[in-house]
Parts: sequence; structure tokens; C-alpha cells
Amino acid sequence: MNTTKTVSIIFYKGPGTLGEKLIRLWTSSPYAHCEFGRSDGLYHSNDRFRFVSRTHTLEIDPLDWEICEIELPSEIIDRVERRQLRKNGTKYDWIGIVFSQIFRLGYHDKKRWFCSKSNADDLAYAYRLMQRSKKEQYDFYVKRFRIFGETSPQDFSPKQLYSVVQNIIHSHMY
Repeated sequence: MNTTKTVSIIFYKGPGTLGEKLIRLWTSSPYAHCEFGRSDGLYHSNDRFRFVSRTHTLEIDPLDWEICEIELPSEIIDRVERRQLRKNGTKYDWIGIVFSQIFRLGYHDKKRWFCSKSNADDLAYAYRLMQRSKKEQYDFYVKRFRIFGETSPQDFSPKQLYSVVQNIIHSHMY
């Protein structure tokens, strides 16, 4: 029996800090931050104030957050969420922000995260798990999430990740 779980990627569009306003200006986007909404109701990303990866509760005001729900196989989500816990406590990837987001050179620290890099990495990990398994029941998802096998996680800004997630949600394959 193939069961699924619903997770979400949520995008912050609230008033924000000066840094978040600069992100919006730089990316020409209403979104300055994103979080991975886990199946257990917690959220995982880099804390936008302390710059460290963590899993925690979050009060979601729909006026401040855009919620994008994604359905994936339960066993894949379980593995992604276990992996997220191992990311907890890692520091912010300032090298990646400067050399992947600002200068677009692709340099980043493989053991550090910023919000959209971490969330895209989680979706890329899900994609790789499904692709490698070669299970026929995953073919549907592998096709929809293919971009995460073609684009490096550090290349995603919140704006770009939002666009990709919207395309997945609204694709005719869903």
C-alpha cells in the first residue's frame, strides 16, 4: 500500500527586518524567507534571526505567509524529516549567499545552509531517493520534481523556489 503525507513550503511575505527588505529588493520578490512545513506540524529551516538551522513550532499568520502544500510518499517524507534533524545546529551559509545568490558563481559551504538552499536541498533529497529506488509508484513524483535533480540547491532564492513549487503544484501531472 502506497500512502502519502502532505508537507509544505511556506514563504514569508510579512513586514520583515531590514535584511529581509534587502532580500526582497535584490530578488524583486515579495518573499524574503521560506520554511519546510513538516508532516508533524513543526517547521525546519534556518532561523531568520539567529542564522542557525533548527526544527521548531511556528505561528503562521496567513497574511504574512504563503503556504504551498506538497504531497509525497510517506516513506520519502519520513527519510527527509530524519535528515532535517541532522541539519539542526548547523550555521548559516554566508559564502553561499554571497557567491551563489549575489555573484551567481555557485560557491557555497556544503555543510551550511540558508533558507531556500535548505528547503531546495530537502526536495532534491526526496527526488534522489525516489529516482534511485526505481520504484514504479515514484515515477509520477520523479517527473514532477525533476528540476531538483537539474538545479543545485544553493541556486534557489525564495522567489525561485516559490516559482518551482507553484509549477509543481499546478502542473497537469498533479
